[in-house]
Parts: sequence; structure tokens; C-alpha cells
Amino acid sequence: MPTPTRAIFCAATAMAALLVCGAGFAADEIHWTITGPTSVTFDWRGSISENTVRYGLSAGSYGTTVTAASPTGTCVPYSSAGPFFEAKLTGLLPDTLYHYSIAEGPDHTFRSAPQSGTSSFDILVAGDFGNGSIYSRMVGVQQQMAQETDARFVLAVGDLTYADTNGLPHVGLHFNDVMPWSRDVAYMPAWGNHEWDNPPPQVDDLRNYKGRFDLPNPQTAVGTPAISNCGEDWYWFDYGNVRFIAYPEPWTGAWADWNTRVQALMDAAQVSSSIRFIVTFGHRPAYSSGHHTGSATLASYLDALAASHSKYVLNVNGHSHNYERSFPQDGALDNRFGVTHITAGTGGSNLERQAPPACPWLTCAQPSWSAVRYFHLGYLKLTFTASSIAGTFVCGPASSADDVACAEGAVLDSFVLTPSLCRDSDNDGFGAPGDVTCPNGATIDCDDSDPNTYDGAPEVNDGLDNQCSGVSGYGLVDETTGVSGFHSTTSPKTDYVWPPQQGATGYEVARSVLPDFSPGCGTVATSVASFTDPEVPASGQVFYYLVRPVSPFVGSWGARSSGVDRGPNCT
Repeated sequence: MPTPTRAIFCAATAMAALLVCGAGFAADEIHWTITGPTSVTFDWRGSISENTVRYGLSAGSYGTTVTAASPTGTCVPYSSAGPFFEAKLTGLLPDTLYHYSIAEGPDHTFRSAPQSGTSSFDILVAGDFGNGSIYSRMVGVQQQMAQETDARFVLAVGDLTYADTNGLPHVGLHFNDVMPWSRDVAYMPAWGNHEWDNPPPQVDDLRNYKGRFDLPNPQTAVGTPAISNCGEDWYWFDYGNVRFIAYPEPWTGAWADWNTRVQALMDAAQVSSSIRFIVTFGHRPAYSSGHHTGSATLASYLDALAASHSKYVLNVNGHSHNYERSFPQDGALDNRFGVTHITAGTGGSNLERQAPPACPWLTCAQPSWSAVRYFHLGYLKLTFTASSIAGTFVCGPASSADDVACAEGAVLDSFVLTPSLCRDSDNDGFGAPGDVTCPNGATIDCDDSDPNTYDGAPEVNDGLDNQCSGVSGYGLVDETTGVSGFHSTTSPKTDYVWPPQQGATGYEVARSVLPDFSPGCGTVATSVASFTDPEVPASGQVFYYLVRPVSPFVGSWGARSSGVDRGPNCT
């Protein structure tokens, strides 16, 4: 296949010529990704001598120079002549604005990631772009996005270039046409079907994209196309108080494998004090009434993840060329702890109305899960605060396919997500799992259907702390009175017996002469649920006992009625 020359790219669009083809500076296709809390990576194409990036805290006095390397291995771009370069910048200060210059070119800026747990930042979301030579309104959308100077990065939700149908030169044209924002705002992509699912003869594939990006925490998906099997099928990263997790394309087994592996990522985020929200992004929709229907399989996975992770509140995607926002979904009738799904396949490619035009939507009657839906180009802006996600869909250039009129830059849709992280179905003030936003704090409610059952609850059943297996405080003790068993000289000496604890194979018994165990105590081990004390209390003395399981797990001596741990000073 013939390789396009740089002259073709420079002549293709006026924007490309203006941006990258000026005298003395030929580097183009410049973009960068966030790779960690103190690192970013730049990618570009240039001549053999245009292989450095200088950066620092002010323009003109950069201070640090990094020499880029050319990509190697399986996934090397082949869409145009190189060389292609990639430079990794590490050891950055957090949340700091840096100036940079590639190959003595013009000054631009990038901002490093904020410190973990911080908030108040904006990002942009759009997909299904193409380039301006085929889709004339695409350039206008990119110019609008470039005006969002506070945006930290763009989640590009798939179908980036359409080079599979329009020809390989359109890969480079796309990366030049997004340069109004991609030089100053990070480009964080997900892959779409047009990056790999080409009809024979295959023109374009994922090598042209994986070879142009350095993605954080890259993962390999099951069933990924062999020709581009070099990782980076999906990835994840933390930014401020949000964990962002991409999902892959639906190669055979890929979504099921992702669903299994992503559980641990969401579990860790759920218990992290620095993560407030979990956001997923990918190309295919789980919910859609547009040209491309939602995937029931994907919906079932995301619904279940939402039901078990209260911080998971938002999913964004493309594929269907329209804008649509759902009500929160979690697979339950009340959708109490749901994920809002937003399709934003509005980055510049032609909108996909149904034909014949009896109605532009594949599902004419708006589904009950669908909150709003429009045919109009534009982009989604998200603002993350300490307690909410505010979103606006910004109106882009008009087209004959629109079903709503709006001025460029106007807000077509707005919403605020303020989810409660406390899952408290029985309204006892304790969450399942526990969370600091619950009225009673992070104490775990191990049975969210019973308001009398949670870790440390006062006893109303058998007087024993056997409510929440495996959590702190679990043991065979009376939680209310502080007395688990006793005998004295005035009563016949009997065995100390307790109900066998399910799963326990060993116990520890403690004895003291005061019910609060203040003078200390001695302990003895036993493998059965009883203890015969060889000692006899002195005249007028009372022996008090506590018991806890010690194998296969160590339980607790319990708590006094005041809530203070009764753990005796036993030796």
C-alpha cells in the first residue's frame, strides 16, 4: 500500500496547514496522555531531528529536555510515513501547569494530575469524530472544545478517524484536526469498532492507535485481534477523587473477562477514602434508543456493578451518533443506586437518523429509562466536585439531521449527580457496605434487611455477639451486660457452656474476679464449646468468664453496653 507523503497531509485541510505545516516546523499529530499521578507521555510525528520535548514552569526557560524514542514491537503505526516519536515525562509536581515545546516549536502547556482525593476539575467527552476533510462540522466541534480552557482531558469514546472506510491518510488528518485541544488537554481514548472491525480487505487496524498512545495501567482483553495483540485494550487511572475505568470492544469473551477483573478495581475504589466516584467509559452503549441499540449483556454487567458499588455513578460511550442520557440504572425496580448512562457520539461524524424518516430514532417511543435524547453535534462537559458530578451537553454546529435547534455553545442538556454513598435499605443509619456518608459512619451493616442487625448492635436475640461473621467484634459474648458467664461458692460448680459457633474449631476462655475484668484475667484454650474450671472461687468471690473463637479466625471479647471494647488484659 503506498505511503502518503507529508505534503498530502499539509494540503488536505486548511487547519492542518495552519497548525503544523509552517516554515521551519513540521512536527504534527501532537497529543499527550496522563500516565500516572506525576507523569505524562507525548506522542507526535516529525522529521528525524524533531525528536525532543523541552518543558518547565515557564515559557522560554524550560529547563528539562527529554529525547523521544520511536515506537517498537508489534503495534507500530503504519498509516503514514514517520518517524513517530514518544516521550515519557516523569517526576512531575502534582497539579502543576507546565510549558513545553516540541522540536523548538511553539510553546504550549500541559497540567499534571491533581493530588489523590482532590476535586473541582472539568473534563470533556465525545466520540465518533472523523476529520474535517470528510465531516465538515467536525472541525467546528474541535474548535469549540479547545475553548474549554479549564478542561483537564478528553475522554474520546471510540471511532476516532474512520480511516477504515475513508482511507489511511485520514488517521493523520484526524490527529491534526484535534490539535486545537490535544496539545494542551490530554487525549484519553477508548477504541471503537471503526478502529478494528474492517470488512475485507482490511485497511486500518488498532496498530495505528495503540502505537500512538501510552495508556496508564494497560490491560489485555480476551479475544483481542491477533494483528494488534500488544495490550492497551482497556485501562484505568485515578484522577483526583475519581477512578476512571475503560471497557474494551466486544471481542469473544472480552466483556465477561473484563467484568471479572474489574470487580477488584471497583472494590478497592469503594473502600478508598480518596475516591468519591467511579466512572466507566467505552464505545458501545449499554442503553441506547438510537441507530445502535444498547447491549443487554453489557447492561447486565454494569447494572450489577452499580448495585454492589455505590460510588459507581456514571458511564459514558459513543457508537450511536446522537446524544442520549438515561435515568440511573442498576437492574432493580427502583434503580435506587444506579448508573447514569450517556451516549455522546457527537464529535463530528454524520448523525445517524433512521430511514425512512417516520421518526429519527430506532425506538420511536422514548423508553422509560431514557431521560433526554437529541440529534445534534456537540460535546459533554463534566465538572467533578467533592460531592457531585455536574454535566452539560454543549451545542455544536447545526446540520440537516438535527431534531432540535440550539445556538453553538448553548447548553442543550444539564444535570447534577449527587448520589448518596450510604446503602441503607433498612433505614437503621448503618450502610451495607459501611460508608462515612451514612448517618452512623462507616460501621458495617451485615444484614441490610434487618434494622436490628449491624456490627456492634445491642442484643435482642440470644445475648451473643454472633450477628456479623468475619467483622470486628464477632465473638461469643454478651454485648449488653458485660457478663458472659459466672459461678460462685454459693452455687454448685458447673461447666461454662456456650452455643457452638458455626465454623469455629477452637475457643479461648478468659476468667476474672470482676465483671469488667479490670484487675486482669487468665485464659485457657479449648476445642469444644464448654469449659470446666478446676479452680473454685474463694469465699464470697465470683468468677466471671468471656469466650471468643480463635480458629479459624480470631473473634472479639465484645463491647460493654457503653460501647467500649471489653478486651481484657489477659495473659
